[in-house]
This record gives sequence, C-alpha cells and structure tokens, in this order.
Amino acid sequence: MTAIKIKPVEVVGHCRAGLTMDDEFLIEGSNLLNPEQSNICIRALSHLPPAIATLQREKRIFAHARCQNCTGLGRENRVVFLLGHADKWDLCQKMSEYRRLCGACREPEAARELKAEARRHQSRGEYAEAVRTMDAALAELRGAAARTETLLYYNRV
Repeated sequence: MTAIKIKPVEVVGHCRAGLTMDDEFLIEGSNLLNPEQSNICIRALSHLPPAIATLQREKRIFAHARCQNCTGLGRENRVVFLLGHADKWDLCQKMSEYRRLCGACREPEAARELKAEARRHQSRGEYAEAVRTMDAALAELRGAAARTETLLYYNRV
C-alpha cells in the first residue's frame, strides 16, 4: 500500500494543538507515524480520512484537506494540509505550490502549457521529468505573481 505523507502547508491564525509548517506525519496502511514527535491534533486528523483513502486507492497522487476553524480564540484558526504519495513527494509539493499561486495571480498560458506537459509525464510514470517541468511552470507562475504584486503596490501608492 502507498505511504502517504501529511504536512501543513498553511496555518491561519493559531493552531490550538500547536501544529506548525515544520510538522510532518506519515500514514502506512492504517498506521499514523510521527517520526519527529510533532504535536498532533485529533480535530485536524478527523478531516483527513477521505483524502487518505483517495490517495491510497491511487486515484490521485496529492490532495489538500483542512481542519475546521477552532473557535473560542476570537479569530480564525485553521490548518491546511498537503497529503501526497511519499515516493512522489517532490512532485506533490510543486503541484500544491502551483495551485496556491494560481489563487494569487492569473495563470499565464506558458505556465498552463508546462503544467499540462508535467501531467502528461506524470501519467506516463515519468516523475523526474514531471518534477523538472513543474519547476519551469512554477518559474513562469512566480514571475506572473511578482508582476501582480508590483501592480498592486503601484496602484496603492
């Protein structure tokens, strides 16, 4: 069975259990491994099983899941997790970052084409080539995000 890595990729507010972006967990079969002895939140874990099952059935290589907002602290508090096949973790992280950056700027055509090429490599099992192609797609997207930031800055001034 495919091992699934779990890592917070966004912490909004403050996690009451103390989860940070440095925490990592591993699911092997039905076992949760916590090699770094990171803090763990049962509320957050309760939201992960559907994504874990999808990944273990190998329908996808990565997914995002988020815990519900912990209330009582007077502000929004939640964690967004990246879950992915441990043996394809580099590609999972790049795809996750690409998705996040698409929310910050308009996706350029060159980046979209590179992402599609990376997915073709992935579907053929060419993971190293998919990682290299996603690196190029991310470079295009980061450039677009930087230009968007610059425009927003000058529009405020």
